[in-house]
Amino acid sequence: MAAINIELKEYQRLALGRFSDFLRSAVDEGADAAFYKATKFPYRQAPAVEMGTPFVCLRVPTGGGKTLMAAHSIGIASRDYLQATNPMVLWLVPSTAILDQTVAALKDEGHHYRAALLQSFKRDFEVMTKAEALAMSKADATGGAVVIVSTIQSFRREDDGGKENPEGLKVFEDAGVLMDHFANLTEEQITPLDKIEGGLRPVYSLANLLKLHRPMVIVDEAHNSRTDLSFRTLARFNPSLILELTATPQTEHKPERDKYASNILYSVSAAELKAEQMIKMPIRLTTDADWIKTIGGALDCQKALEKAAKAEQAETGEYIRPIVLFQAQSASRDDPTRITWEKIEAHLRDDHRIPKEQIAVHTGPRKDLDDISDIRSNKCPVRYVITVSKLKEGWDCPFAYILCSVADHVSPTAVEQILGRVLRMPKAKRKRRDALNQSYAFIVSRSFDTTAQQLRDGLVEGAGFNPMEAAQIIAPQHNFALAEPQAPYQSDPLPEEVAAPEEIEAVIDRLPPSVKTRLSFDSETRTLTYKGPMTRDSRNLIHLAFAAVPKVGKTIDRLYAKSNQFQIAAADEDGRPPFVVPLLGFRKQGELQLFSQEHFLDLPWRLDQCDPAAIVQRFRLPDTARTGEIDVGANGAVEIGFPKKVQGDLAGVIQEPAWNLPRLANWIDSGIVHPDITKPSAVVFITKAIEALIAAGHDIPILARNKYDLRKAIGTLINDLRGEREVGQYNALFAANAADFAVSADLSIIFDEQNYAPNQPFQGRPFAKHYTPIVGDLAPSGEEFDCALYLDRHEKVRYWIRNIDRKKSSFWLQLPHNKFYPDFVAMLTDGRILVVEYKGGHLYEAEAVKRQIGAVWAEASGGKCLFCMPTNRGFDLIDRAIG
Repeated sequence: MAAINIELKEYQRLALGRFSDFLRSAVDEGADAAFYKATKFPYRQAPAVEMGTPFVCLRVPTGGGKTLMAAHSIGIASRDYLQATNPMVLWLVPSTAILDQTVAALKDEGHHYRAALLQSFKRDFEVMTKAEALAMSKADATGGAVVIVSTIQSFRREDDGGKENPEGLKVFEDAGVLMDHFANLTEEQITPLDKIEGGLRPVYSLANLLKLHRPMVIVDEAHNSRTDLSFRTLARFNPSLILELTATPQTEHKPERDKYASNILYSVSAAELKAEQMIKMPIRLTTDADWIKTIGGALDCQKALEKAAKAEQAETGEYIRPIVLFQAQSASRDDPTRITWEKIEAHLRDDHRIPKEQIAVHTGPRKDLDDISDIRSNKCPVRYVITVSKLKEGWDCPFAYILCSVADHVSPTAVEQILGRVLRMPKAKRKRRDALNQSYAFIVSRSFDTTAQQLRDGLVEGAGFNPMEAAQIIAPQHNFALAEPQAPYQSDPLPEEVAAPEEIEAVIDRLPPSVKTRLSFDSETRTLTYKGPMTRDSRNLIHLAFAAVPKVGKTIDRLYAKSNQFQIAAADEDGRPPFVVPLLGFRKQGELQLFSQEHFLDLPWRLDQCDPAAIVQRFRLPDTARTGEIDVGANGAVEIGFPKKVQGDLAGVIQEPAWNLPRLANWIDSGIVHPDITKPSAVVFITKAIEALIAAGHDIPILARNKYDLRKAIGTLINDLRGEREVGQYNALFAANAADFAVSADLSIIFDEQNYAPNQPFQGRPFAKHYTPIVGDLAPSGEEFDCALYLDRHEKVRYWIRNIDRKKSSFWLQLPHNKFYPDFVAMLTDGRILVVEYKGGHLYEAEAVKRQIGAVWAEASGGKCLFCMPTNRGFDLIDRAIG
């Protein structure tokens, strides 16, 4: 079977990284302190569940891939918090339709959800429905990870009205088939379990089995499970931690009204989704008071998109069939004029002669989508789907491009249930034609502005977008006229002094084939010609290629606008010049390469040649033999003990085989990430470390019993040794090879609104000179804000941009251990680039290495680039740097 690509998107990696950091911190400091450390917000204990239970939320807007993140979170929790290779997971979903969809994907050998579990657990895991879990064998429960997928409703003993729930009662019933799980339990293990009526024997139930195994709970679409009843249901299974995933987490905390706020650990922005090509943006809106004209506009749009899709398929082989989602009005006996689904279907068939097989109705008595196994198949003819309030739950089709609503009012619920369906990008990859990178809304309304605001409100309340982002997402539709797929577009003549024809030809020749085959240069007319609509990505590649050629940027932008007639206003971008910033290069064997760790670190690292003797001083056995004592502080808060108690409970239900030195060394190695070290080299080092501990008086059984603490100590030692090596070789390179650093237009990045991906959009008053409409990851007050304000008001700054930390579209410089992302990058009025890193006075002295690499970058540019690090609001340093 072919390997499955499960590479995470950048925002998914960052969100899961935050989850991992939180869990590791929670082991040492407790969930409360770990959450505040990660977010600077107070932590709210989950109601009903045991004090100290980690309870956090990852907020991911519609279309962001929450389910894949959930699959990856299991391995992270197992490694960083539960410290068990065989966790039990209760994965709760909001509906039966989504349950069936999730289980099918997790059991599918070719699906990337299952691949995420394989990556963490190899093949030592089982995916079960509740029905399957009710007959779970002890071998399944202890032999590897177990993921039970269910709805929370089917685990409740009673419904919202307090009546017994027959389906939920099955979870708590005595079942002989589960008897083996309760054999040979200790008194301590039996005490918290439910007992048979009038007896001391534990009930042989799935509920008790879950209690024994302290399940990790994943709550998908968590905004649907916020009541006191929901939390009391979870508490019955003694969870080890609770992870919520939703686009719209509960933010209001009023327990007296049965409202419990989520602890939002990481919030993904729409800009991050857009930059990763997950969603189709912007949403092009058209309004008209006449429902027949509105439907006609949607149909014209669909035809134009289908034409673009066929041209796209001819070039790339990717099949797309654009679909219109029609939102009809509900029927009313008192109002026969309402535009019902029957009326829309009749209009499509009778007035527009659309074949019956191209129309699917999913509302009321008609459930046509249930009969379609794969709407994305090229054999499926459906192009028009009619609904009223919502589509089939779990229905997900990236081919849905157009929402057409005749309801004359677009509620937040409608946005969540319908507009959210047209946002997903097919195959999460931008298309060559920009028309296929956007979504479309045709709404019956007398007011464009009112409808646009309704859509923005819905994107915030229903789809989980930030208010600042939602304001940028809705844009008016222009005349939708697609040119022929390969129509050539000619630029204005380039000035004679720009460059010689052979220089321009050489630049074009260095472009990627997908762009080079479309772009040509006529030396007689001195014009560039581009075949077909130019995408933003292609425009950026051409800008980067021509970065060293003066006076070409505006010509490229006008050609981009010309080739996209359907959105000239959007393409023109007010005549802003491209924001191109050179990165730092290093000459290796005569070739200028992007400076990175490979230039000062020889890989793989021979860790086996390092001395592990320091492990004897670093590793200490716990002071107490009883794992998991809970210590309640003076203020009633649980202090640290909860994680150890969970780990002890999990260890108690697993009978491990005997340990020896090779097995322990391999187990420790499997939990330490070391891409720069080969496995044999790592195992040799770890073996030597264990041997050193044995020589110091520890025996294998004791070390194995404390293997998680041992792995943490060895992992920390390896990291420290790695850091010493990196700093030493970094400094040696600068001392011996200072002349080999250079800056070249061939090694550059370009700041672009499409790829600018802030996690938290700035909430204050807009700046005058920021290059993109949204400013990212900047507090509305403080020293960094004051630095931004200083740049914005500086007479020699033409544009500036907030450089986002750890984003592939951001400017960076290599440090010994990682990449350095300065705070601000500015384009000066004379064309020079200024990079500013602001540092508070208490941090300034420790940042000498950043000042060093910034100075090297500036020096290598020959005066075209500048770097400075002001501190203590000494912004006059910016003036002195500019000169």
